Amino acid sequence: MKTTYRLLMIGLISVGLVRISRSQSYTATVVYVDADIINATTIVDPLAEKIKDVPASNFSLFINNPGLDTIWVNMQLQGYVTLDEDHVKKSFFDENPYTKKPFPVPPGGRLFRSIDATNSPDIDFAFRVDETVKKELKDKVANSASGGLVPSGTYEAIVAMQAGKYISGRWTNLGDITITPTSDITIRVTNPTTATLILPDQSGYVYPSPFPQFQWSYDVRSVTISVYEKRPEQLSLEDAISSSSPYLVVNIDRQKSGNLSIFTYPQTNAGGPGVNILEGPRPLERGKMYVVVLDGNRTAFGTQVEPLRTIRSFTISDPDGELVKNMLQTIFSGGPFQNVVNAIQDQKLAPNTSRMSLNGIPLSSQELQMLLNQNKNKIKSVHFEE
Repeated sequence: MKTTYRLLMIGLISVGLVRISRSQSYTATVVYVDADIINATTIVDPLAEKIKDVPASNFSLFINNPGLDTIWVNMQLQGYVTLDEDHVKKSFFDENPYTKKPFPVPPGGRLFRSIDATNSPDIDFAFRVDETVKKELKDKVANSASGGLVPSGTYEAIVAMQAGKYISGRWTNLGDITITPTSDITIRVTNPTTATLILPDQSGYVYPSPFPQFQWSYDVRSVTISVYEKRPEQLSLEDAISSSSPYLVVNIDRQKSGNLSIFTYPQTNAGGPGVNILEGPRPLERGKMYVVVLDGNRTAFGTQVEPLRTIRSFTISDPDGELVKNMLQTIFSGGPFQNVVNAIQDQKLAPNTSRMSLNGIPLSSQELQMLLNQNKNKIKSVHFEE
């Protein structure tokens, strides 16, 4: 686990943009990703005791050198964890990591990546891990009851750097490097477990309006809601998702939206605070069935992990039987049943789509459409009953 927690603390740093100053001031820009989960199965292999292959650009720090000469940098790190279960702040190290010798930063700057701590030929870190803390965290990650998650809590990294030059073979101190926005990086880590649709429920749902309202509970940082049409020939909800383009895709940020947990199908793509409409909306039609997907988005310091997913179906009600009338018009128009179609239109009959049955078996409008399409040449007579 020595490599794991060494890289993990450096992994709290990620790449950012730097504004080059005309003055001889030296800065390091830090931009870090808020972590809502550290999934050990994604970034840590607890059995091999090492970090898995994660894109290094997610874990980096840019040191800005606006001058014309190479500078040399000393770096020191501190790492702490305060677990939710005991609220005791503990250091990762008996001896905090530091560079044994300065490493060069050429004019224009240098990107320091987490893997440079072990793989770079010109950066040499010395450190000593606190074995008690290491074992405690390792045991929690390896414990099957943890689900492969690093324990939730507050993880801190404090970075200090100093610039200098070698003049006539002697080290000359140029002063501390200013780290922005702060050298004390604190990340609150939680292990979210909930992103579940409440409405529509598992039995499906019939909405009276083509602007359905979705409701959910969640403890992730954001959810993505997608809506698809389910056509009669599609046997499962998953088939509908994989074989058609979405009518709506919207991302909802929990913090920016004020913990929004109810969303009404929109008429425009205007969105709102914390509500970003990525695709659509296309209008929903009465009498048709749709599929809604709720994805609870999770990341591990910028790396996407498998979302928490709920898939449900719903139908837009068709109280006037417009869908059935349109189906009959499309399928039987011009044939021997044209008089039936004309009667429906002239008398403005309203088939009750919520009470249709075939030989006493309840029938949805989509099932009726499929049967009519498959058997329109075999049907010999049509009879309506009250």
